[in-house]
Amino acid sequence: MHMRGQEERHFGVRIKHLEGFKFESQAFEGDLLHGAPLLSDEPDPIGTNAGPSTPAMLATAVGHCLSASLVETLRHAGIYVTELTTEAIAVVAPNEDGNPRIKRIEVTIRPVVPKDSGNIKRCIDVFENYCTVCQSIRVAIPVHVEVPYVVRAPEAAAA
Repeated sequence: MHMRGQEERHFGVRIKHLEGFKFESQAFEGDLLHGAPLLSDEPDPIGTNAGPSTPAMLATAVGHCLSASLVETLRHAGIYVTELTTEAIAVVAPNEDGNPRIKRIEVTIRPVVPKDSGNIKRCIDVFENYCTVCQSIRVAIPVHVEVPYVVRAPEAAAA
């Protein structure tokens, strides 16, 4: 994330209760709205699975930030990702009081790059340091990250 020469950036969300455990969230920074509203819900049996649960949204934030950090780190090394998929899983388990808590987040990022390079391993070794979300929550929640990359040369255009 770029700070744009600012000492602080203030990212917010306005959350509106719809019904049951469904909420609509609108992200913003200052007067600028970020994207479309997002519907969230609790999983069954409490909610209706109408949208992502809060643990899934936390996993989304971690997975997205790590993916963006990897893409940016590779790009700075002159390596351009042609495809990328990420799976982020928030593992929830009861704590000592029996209350559900996020025990850990497991992230697997699968980038496809057009050619092999010695810089890929170095980028994978350092990119997590640039992830704002992951490094911020890691003090409380363990985050395990794997990056099994694939080298696949682009197919030549048919003549």
